[in-house]
Amino acid sequence: MSQRPATRATAIDGHPIEYRIERRGGAAVLILHGGHMSARCRFGEETFLAAGQSMLVASRPGYGRTSLGAGPSAPEFAIRLAGLCRRLGLSEFTVVGISVGARTALTMAAFHPELVPRVILMCPTSFRLWPSREGRRIAYTVFAPGVERATWGTLHRMLRHDPDKHLPGIVANLTTLDGQEAVRRLGPDAEKMTEFLLRCQSSRGFLIDLRTPTDVTDDVGQPTLILATRNDGAVSFDHAEHLAATMRHATLVEVDTPTHLLWLGEGSDQTAAAIHSFMRL
Repeated sequence: MSQRPATRATAIDGHPIEYRIERRGGAAVLILHGGHMSARCRFGEETFLAAGQSMLVASRPGYGRTSLGAGPSAPEFAIRLAGLCRRLGLSEFTVVGISVGARTALTMAAFHPELVPRVILMCPTSFRLWPSREGRRIAYTVFAPGVERATWGTLHRMLRHDPDKHLPGIVANLTTLDGQEAVRRLGPDAEKMTEFLLRCQSSRGFLIDLRTPTDVTDDVGQPTLILATRNDGAVSFDHAEHLAATMRHATLVEVDTPTHLLWLGEGSDQTAAAIHSFMRL
């Protein structure tokens, strides 16, 4: 497993926000990971790193060392996140929202258009109900405080003990394909998928993700690239379609990756190519 990247935490309005910044001299991107992830995880960032861009990765409220008070709602977190960006000297950046992190990215774009000239959404969750009512019932059970550590601990032990046996069953939650077929299409990236899953922790962040969001779609006027696959078993493709249909300047690019993680496996080159084209790198 690769070494966990170092992070920092700084208080904005008295509320800690955990972040990781890599200054490379190029244009800057702000990356907001999805559920069960934090700034302590380096996933979905390869295209931006390869392009030599400066990169700020922030943990959303309840994840890592970012406090719940930093953002009981996405608008509140967007205000404090903008304060962090200004403190770090970032005056303009592309905001990248991954999965449910797309809601925070869009909120950031709506509240601070002077900072955000463009938006990239990868496998995005829209502002509609997500997950389903049955999915929410399960999530409130297995990711509740005091339970989520046991949930992830069990999955992590299974993956460490016999990843070849258990990975297909776990990946089945991230794909509409058969789990075995999805792992086959991941190819050598199956190892990266295993590492991704071993990094996952929910803390209290995922329960915040389940709160009813504030829909800011009508307030986002920046050019927006939406990337999604019909093989996504975590966030259905119609979330991306809905965003593309309701946003003023959004372009939806369908890629053929095998799972929710658009940067792994077959078709991930399509993801990278679309990002490069959008940002004119």
